[in-house]
Amino acid sequence: MKIIDVASRLHHIPPTVSWEDATHRVASLEFIITRVTTDAGIAGEGFAYTTGIGGSAILALIDDYCRTMLVGQDPRQIERLWSFLYGQLHRSGTGGINSLALGAIDIALWDITAKSYNVPLHRLLGARRDSIATYGSGIDLFLDSDALLSQVDGFLAQGHKAVKVKIGRDNSEEDIDRITAVKKLVGSKRRLFVDANQRWNVADCMSRLQKLAPFELGWIEEPLHAENIRGHADLRQFVSLPIAVGESLYTRHQFADYLQANAVDFVQADVCRVGGISEWLKIASLSASFHRTMAPHYMSELSVALMCAIDNAEILECVHGGSFSEMGVLQTELRLENGMAFPFETPGHGVRFDDEKLERFAVDPAALRTRNMQSAK
Repeated sequence: MKIIDVASRLHHIPPTVSWEDATHRVASLEFIITRVTTDAGIAGEGFAYTTGIGGSAILALIDDYCRTMLVGQDPRQIERLWSFLYGQLHRSGTGGINSLALGAIDIALWDITAKSYNVPLHRLLGARRDSIATYGSGIDLFLDSDALLSQVDGFLAQGHKAVKVKIGRDNSEEDIDRITAVKKLVGSKRRLFVDANQRWNVADCMSRLQKLAPFELGWIEEPLHAENIRGHADLRQFVSLPIAVGESLYTRHQFADYLQANAVDFVQADVCRVGGISEWLKIASLSASFHRTMAPHYMSELSVALMCAIDNAEILECVHGGSFSEMGVLQTELRLENGMAFPFETPGHGVRFDDEKLERFAVDPAALRTRNMQSAK
């Protein structure tokens, strides 16, 4: 089997609800969807995303550079192709846009490989379990108390095993009020997670986390800048509140640094951002060797298969308003029942786009040059 073509397209899809946290306001998500075609009649699709910056650069990396490296190669030699592409892309930097481009390609190659064996991805990877617990996740810092509780009540009605809300208001007492109200609603049988989106410095964070201790939260996510490994390690010594980190890390080496520094409790690797399925699995194995569990960031429709294939799976994030299923661009939506997510059982990774529905979100990269970015948060 040989690759005969690689082609990508760019789409801007707005979340179905407003998104705003302590550091960003997201008007639309950029999705780069890459189709890898083979001479055996099997094609695979991979994807990357941004929250509004860099999509056209990722598309150009894939189609202008990586395509010529892939045509004529056997798509099932995933590890060899990943390593070769990584070595080439590494010349222009580590992580970031390079990892996102590599991730879209790698996901497509795994899709092809699972299809060639006529099995779903989670079964190709070992099928440790048939489903995984979920939590409802809101990007909701702008919501007032009533709207926030309405959102959380919706998560509970869907059966999620836990919920996550944003914190990071300028006034720390407003964060306390939000947590108090949500904690009362979810009760003692469900976990409550909070996410600060890298809002604080170390001194401010230590003061704020002391106030959060009585709530017995499931974790605090990204309390500090993601590059501040020592700061996260110090926090773990200072407070008993578990720390979750990973959505802003792009290589297994960055995760290794966190694990070796004893600076993280829950590992939140994002399958698109770390360079695809191949690297995500390495991060999961690395985390398991440090007795840490995986709670991946975003991408529920793909992450569900990975979580069902590993031993150290914790819980799957379902981001309100941002899944492919909620945005209505899939042929078959992700199955969610009683707080559990079930992987697709069709051959491949199962994320099948409805091209007709997707087409209305298509964007010409050249048109991005006229956008007004002055009001970006």
